[in-house]
Amino acid sequence: MYRRRPTPHMPKLSAPCRAPPLHPPLDKRHGDRMTPLRTLAWTALIGLTALLPTAPAMAQQGVTADTILLGHSGALSGPLAELNREYLSGATLYFDELNGKGGVNGRRVALLTLDDEYSPEKAAANAAALIDKEGVFALFGCFGTGPSLQMIPVATRAKVPFFAPYTGADMLREPLNPYVFHLRASYGQEIEAMVSHLVNIGVQSIGVVHHADPFGQAGLDAAEKALARHKLRPAVVSSIASGGADAGESARRVVAANPAALILVTAGNSSAAFMRALQTTEARPMLYGLSVISAQQLIRELGEDAHGLVIAQVVPSPFRIDHAVVRDYRRAAEQAGQSYSYTALEGYLAAKTFAEALRRAGRELNRDRLIDALQDLGNWDAGGLRLQFSPRRHVALDFVDLSIISRGSFTR
Repeated sequence: MYRRRPTPHMPKLSAPCRAPPLHPPLDKRHGDRMTPLRTLAWTALIGLTALLPTAPAMAQQGVTADTILLGHSGALSGPLAELNREYLSGATLYFDELNGKGGVNGRRVALLTLDDEYSPEKAAANAAALIDKEGVFALFGCFGTGPSLQMIPVATRAKVPFFAPYTGADMLREPLNPYVFHLRASYGQEIEAMVSHLVNIGVQSIGVVHHADPFGQAGLDAAEKALARHKLRPAVVSSIASGGADAGESARRVVAANPAALILVTAGNSSAAFMRALQTTEARPMLYGLSVISAQQLIRELGEDAHGLVIAQVVPSPFRIDHAVVRDYRRAAEQAGQSYSYTALEGYLAAKTFAEALRRAGRELNRDRLIDALQDLGNWDAGGLRLQFSPRRHVALDFVDLSIISRGSFTR
């Protein structure tokens, strides 16, 4: 479909492993390919709670005799929708399994999702509606840096736990917020791994392409700090719209500077749009992307032209079976007919971690008990990964690895 171009240099990372064939991609229609909760309908309609059994004494905090109601705001439409659905699909796999076995402490988990179109303002309104109108117990897996910046104050004022947002922005982690818990390593840690690798192989001309939004700014800030630690500055800085409409202009700025390597702080449609635009030129910098770059979408849209891209990952490879949690995830994905992906694995791990905290919080569940349980998960083995939560640390994992796409599939 795309004209083949000379391929970029592919840095050596480790011996490759063969990935299984990809299953069909997630359908772009709202909610398609997400396995519904077996006992509670998966829906993005606000009216879901009208279908749930109620217990007046506990309804305000989202807990009834047999249900725990969680809320999620994320991009269910727009250029980042596929990435958000991918993350949610992994979480739903685990919650499906949990509910099929009777839930946790006698309660099933329901997840109410609202579309914010990746708009921070809509995300804040959704968070308020989920807390004030729907009475959710906690906010789970909310999507994106800019939206999370607006949602966290809403959750904090209401003293509602805000668990595993899909963002690695360092600005959301310091100072510690008692109600916010992060599963993944930060963008700063991801970019430090990229820069260290590049410097170690002798590359010092490193540019940055970033979204023109809070996510992009967070990534640019992290890149500048990582480069400064190695006494370097960006060879070029080029912004791009989240939808990728200005990809050609962004690529031209990069070509003019001719860096040896590029760090892509992009996600969703912009990632593929930029790579397409760059492939129409003679420039062939090494490309390094964050974990949120939307790798599955890139592979599907670019095919073999998605070649030589190095991606930082914050969970182990879903294409290997080294970790017990990966083996569990793969089994669930196969049963549901879903493709393996790093993003879905992260969602699965987030749901598993949250469920363990619910279990430890006990039958007499409230938000304070949940927070205590989360903070007590330090050194908990989630299936080959040990979490590091504590009262002074609300980040579970520092795990960062570098994967590489070769001819349209992962080799590590």
